[in-house]
Amino acid sequence: LIFMPTRNIDHMDEESATLLSRNKKVSTEIIDAKVMPAETKKEKKLSHKFIAFFGLVLVQGAHVLFFRLSQSGGKYEYNTASAIAVTEAIKLGMSGGLWWRDSERIAPPTTLFFTYTILAFAYAVNNQLAMYLLTNMGTGMLSLGKSMAPMLTALVMWSLFEDERFVQLQGICFILLTMGLICLFAPDQKTGVVAPLAMGWLILSVFVSAITSVINCRVLQRGACSLHMQNMLLYSQGFIFNLALYMSGLNATGMSMEHQGFFDGYDNFFVVWVLISQSFMGLVISAVYKYGDAIVKCLAAAVQSAILLVFDAMLFGYSFNIQSIMGAGIVIATTYTYFAEALPQLQKVKAAEKAQVEKGAVMKQSAATRILRAGTAVSVGTALFGISVYVLTFYV
Repeated sequence: LIFMPTRNIDHMDEESATLLSRNKKVSTEIIDAKVMPAETKKEKKLSHKFIAFFGLVLVQGAHVLFFRLSQSGGKYEYNTASAIAVTEAIKLGMSGGLWWRDSERIAPPTTLFFTYTILAFAYAVNNQLAMYLLTNMGTGMLSLGKSMAPMLTALVMWSLFEDERFVQLQGICFILLTMGLICLFAPDQKTGVVAPLAMGWLILSVFVSAITSVINCRVLQRGACSLHMQNMLLYSQGFIFNLALYMSGLNATGMSMEHQGFFDGYDNFFVVWVLISQSFMGLVISAVYKYGDAIVKCLAAAVQSAILLVFDAMLFGYSFNIQSIMGAGIVIATTYTYFAEALPQLQKVKAAEKAQVEKGAVMKQSAATRILRAGTAVSVGTALFGISVYVLTFYV
């Protein structure tokens, strides 16, 4: 054992490693580095999800706080489309710098380019829609609507992609999460009656958020080119679309370039921090999509909402009650259960299926599962079409 080459340490069992560690000629640091449990790689992958998750909670929570503080009398003194255009330009510069440092230089396929064109347009419109809603309804009611995003995202992912798998505990977590958010943000704080048009736009916004999140997640995980190149495709076209919304006046502020300068209102301290936090949030979301999935993003938003409840009480005069406290507890406990129990179960299911495929087994879905998937997809599409027609009736 004394003269055993160090290259064989990779294949030693635990007993051999212990004996070898007693010899002074072999560094114990080498053994610690080489002899690793088989589950280390899985734990490392799961730790990436935790880092991306908590990073998103931190950055997204700070962004919402700065966003609220940047308003004056519940209105925007700056053009919301120009603000988003600036953040897209910042994110494009950051992604470009990271891409330049990267060694990969694979050109994106044409189909990928047009996919990001659709996504960039959807994100640009949905961002302005969310800002418009925040000036026309209370934050409690808006968050109540957004609480349906995790369940809808799960349904869209499962109905559109055959390789998606969901364990029973995941479904339970989704249901408990939605119920907790309803308790947390129930409209008991004099939010007022929401107009039918605003409620229609809210539901449509939730649908768009779920669908775009799923598509962006799948595109990033396929890895047709580097993550930084894909971000550049999204942010460059996002800048163009938001610039067009600013010039046309189709934004939450309702003013075009003829009535409001591009940088008007930027002398507000909190507006600058809105731009910075929004820029970093896009990159963190990309990391969540790369190492996790769209549902992780929704769960991060849920925990962020629970934490913001405390800041709402401290900074904006919201009051606690037993219902909101119980709702916050349900959200946090459900999120922990999802990461600690549901995700490991899902990984075991996928690993078992992969092992069967490697042995030559053919994985086929039952006819009932295919019918249920198709029915879910049709139901989601019909609901999206119906709410779109409902909103359209207010303008024709």
